[in-house]
This record gives sequence, C-alpha cells and structure tokens, in this order.
Amino acid sequence: MKRLLPHALWLLLPNMCGLALAQSRGPWLHLEVKENKAEPVLVRVNLPVSLVDVALDVVKEENLRHGRIKLEHTEITVADMKQIWNELKNAGDAEFVTVEKRHETVRISREGEFVLVKVTEKQEPKVDLKIPVSVVDALLEGPGDELNLKAAVAAMQQKQVGDILTVNANNTQVRLWID
Repeated sequence: MKRLLPHALWLLLPNMCGLALAQSRGPWLHLEVKENKAEPVLVRVNLPVSLVDVALDVVKEENLRHGRIKLEHTEITVADMKQIWNELKNAGDAEFVTVEKRHETVRISREGEFVLVKVTEKQEPKVDLKIPVSVVDALLEGPGDELNLKAAVAAMQQKQVGDILTVNANNTQVRLWID
C-alpha cells in the first residue's frame, strides 16, 4: 500500500493542476500580426487579461503610471473627450460619421453596446474596430488628463467581446481579440 501512494499522487497531480488551471483561466487577450513581404513575418501574443492588468501596474513610463496614461500636448483634452463621449453615448444607436470617397468608405456608428469603426477600400474591409461602450466609459473615468487603461482592461475582461480589431492594409494583417 505504501508503494502505491506515491504512484497514485503522481497520477492525481496532473489532474489537480489541470483543474486548478481551468478554474483560474479567465479571458485571454490575443494579438496576431502577419506581414506578407518577401520574407513573411508572423507575430502572435497570447496573454491572460489578468496579466495585462498586472503589467499596467508594473510599467513605469513618464506618461504611464498605475494603469493610467497621461495625455499631454494634444489638440483635444480628455475633458473634451468625456463631454463628446457623453453626448454620443446618450444619442443611442446611430451612424455618426460616414465619409465616402471613390474607393474608400469610413463609418463610425453605435450599435447596441458597441461603438463600431469600419473602413473599406474597393469593397474590401481594411479596418474593423468594435469597442464595447462600457470599455470607453472605463477608459474615460481617469482623473484630469488621464485615460484609465487599467479600468478599460477590467471592462474588457468582464465583456469578453471576441474580435476587437482587424486591420488589412499594405500586405499586413492585424487581429486583436479576447476569448
């Protein structure tokens, strides 16, 4: 019996670790960048959103502290952004901006709980951005001229929105998503 106990523990250990990982597994942030050049490049980044949250606390840059980024020397202030955002948010579902050129269309709209930015060129999608309203709210809750990246990440963690951004331009594809 004493001989079987160590073997039984070794058999149970992977199952217990797998259970612990499954329980702690929250949403993940994924970034994939493909460059189709003479020498193709593929970059994949896969991080738990909780790690992104911790990294925002650790980074000590001049304009990035405690998960907040301070905007300086911009043509529009964060206070202006907050005021504009409140008006757009209260407008509900609507198409706010449409720019149509010969071969390009840009649309900015609100549909349900998402702000959408879509750029098409020659009927092909080039940019597709989908941001939950709650993420924009969280981003703009910083004090003064600060954007609260930490709060925006926390809001993304709660929403688990799927695709956030896809870009197809100049032989480069970028995809950002949460699952």
